[in-house]
Amino acid sequence: MDYSYKRAGTRGFAETVGAVERSIRAHGFAVAQMHDIQATLAAKGFRIDPLRIYEIEGRRPLLGDGMAEPGHRGHEKLAMLMPCRVNVFVEDGDVVVAAVRPTVMCRVFPEAELDEVASAVEAIVVELVDEAVA
Repeated sequence: MDYSYKRAGTRGFAETVGAVERSIRAHGFAVAQMHDIQATLAAKGFRIDPLRIYEIEGRRPLLGDGMAEPGHRGHEKLAMLMPCRVNVFVEDGDVVVAAVRPTVMCRVFPEAELDEVASAVEAIVVELVDEAVA
């Protein structure tokens, strides 16, 4: 299995960024941090293709969909997988949206028994990516 889930879209970079931000909100996540790597490096004199990294966190209670708020059952396990990162970048001329698969990340903590929560979060992240490039 690939460690990431990624899809190329047909929109330009700015349009894709907007679609990603809408999809993040639509799936009940909040943006904890956004890193505009291109702008950061440009300020230091380096030029790279556009690259944004969104660190997202869940806000819904755990109700079979893998999400939890502080104080809700399952929050401790979910916290080990958060924040999830969603990247928007240019690859071979295409604008790509990608995310690290939570099911791969949970292998780092096998004793934490994160498989069920990671699978639920991954299903939502896959939907988020797919909708952002649709």
